[in-house]
Amino acid sequence: MRTASNISLLVLAGILSACTGSLTEEQRRAVKEDMESHAIRKVSDAEITEAAFARGRQLITQLETAQSDSAKLDSIMNSSAGKIRWLVPGSSNALEVEQQLIDAYIASAATDAQDNIQKIRGSNGTQSDSILYTKPVVMKQKDGTEVLAGVWNIWLSRKELIRGMK
Repeated sequence: MRTASNISLLVLAGILSACTGSLTEEQRRAVKEDMESHAIRKVSDAEITEAAFARGRQLITQLETAQSDSAKLDSIMNSSAGKIRWLVPGSSNALEVEQQLIDAYIASAATDAQDNIQKIRGSNGTQSDSILYTKPVVMKQKDGTEVLAGVWNIWLSRKELIRGMK
C-alpha cells in the first residue's frame, strides 16, 4: 500500500528525470532519502515501546541537565517534535490521562515510581498516533518521607519513532 506522498514523490522524480534527462547527484540522494523515510516498515509493538522509552529517557536526561538554565529548558521543550509538559499534583490543566497517571503515582509508594509508557487510544477505542512517556520526580522531605513533586509528560508520535528506527 503506497501513500499519496510516495506516489507523488515517484511521479515528481519521473518528471524530473524525463524533463532534464538526469538528476544531479544531490537530487538523487535527496529523492532516495525521501523514499527511504517513507518506506513501509514492519515493526512490532515491543520495538515501538523500546524506541519510546529510549527517546523519552533521552529527553529527560536533556531536561535534567538543563534544569538550572530556564532558557535552555525552554529551548529543549520548544524544539522537541513531541509535546513536553511538567505537571504537579493538583494541576488544573492536566489532561484526563495525565491526571490518572499522577493519581496512580501518588497512590503507589513513591520509591517504586518509575518511568512509564501509555499507548493512547482515541475516544472510539482505536489506537492513535500518540504515545505518552511519563517520568515521575520524587522529592525527599525533611522527615525522610518521599512525595511526588511532579511528572514529566512527553507526548511522542508513533510515526516519528518508527521513522527514527534504522
